[in-house]
Amino acid sequence: MPRSGLLYTVLAHYYDIIYRDYLERTVPRLIDFVEEVFKRDARIPVRKILDLACGTGGPTIELARRGYEVTGLDLHEEMLSIAREKVKRIGLSIPFIRGDARELGFVEEFDAVTMFFTSISYMTRLDDLRKLMRGVYNSLKSGGLFIADSPNPYEFVKRLGESPGPQVWDVEAPSGERILITDYKELEDVKGIVHFKRVITVIDDQGNSRTYLMDDPVRLYTSNELRATARDAGFPEVRIYGDLRVSDDEPRNARRLFLVATK
Repeated sequence: MPRSGLLYTVLAHYYDIIYRDYLERTVPRLIDFVEEVFKRDARIPVRKILDLACGTGGPTIELARRGYEVTGLDLHEEMLSIAREKVKRIGLSIPFIRGDARELGFVEEFDAVTMFFTSISYMTRLDDLRKLMRGVYNSLKSGGLFIADSPNPYEFVKRLGESPGPQVWDVEAPSGERILITDYKELEDVKGIVHFKRVITVIDDQGNSRTYLMDDPVRLYTSNELRATARDAGFPEVRIYGDLRVSDDEPRNARRLFLVATK
């Protein structure tokens, strides 16, 4: 039976292998964009950052390498353990703490809060999104900002209709294991919920295999929903950018939306 969250728990040690391309190629470009946003939209100098749903620390580590004081927070201890091992190997000092992004207890402690890789869309209930926004608002100093990314629902549905079939690829682990991944997506009718379904088969060097079935639901929030929820939390300035581009134009055709909310 498919289960949610397997890649963040039982299979956490394969996460960086499966997302190697994202971590090595996309993350540096993402943080370039984030620094541009800091310059344009923060009303205070950004030095201290809280990275929510930090996982194994990809963007967190890249921010630290660029001189920011970063704290990573994630729900899954298995992911945090890997992140801690990585920073120890490269000689950085980053606190990684286990916690729920919906239950933040910080008060005006950070210049910026970040939440990458569709993590905000895992808040499938609007009440959870509201809790997240209020907690982020309280965590920020006046003039600080929140950045989060999610799929553009209109482009997502369009592309899903054009290419409804599964995406299949494989990677090799340093252990010699071969990992086969099959991804496919199912859209619920009127709820804006997409089920990210995945089959992962791990084959060892003896040809023995084990298979894992996953089903992770995410909610496709529109730019208007993101804006309204951020404003309801108290953010006076809210912008939506698209596809790592800072622009005043509405990102209607962007594949990814970037919420930028300034306190």
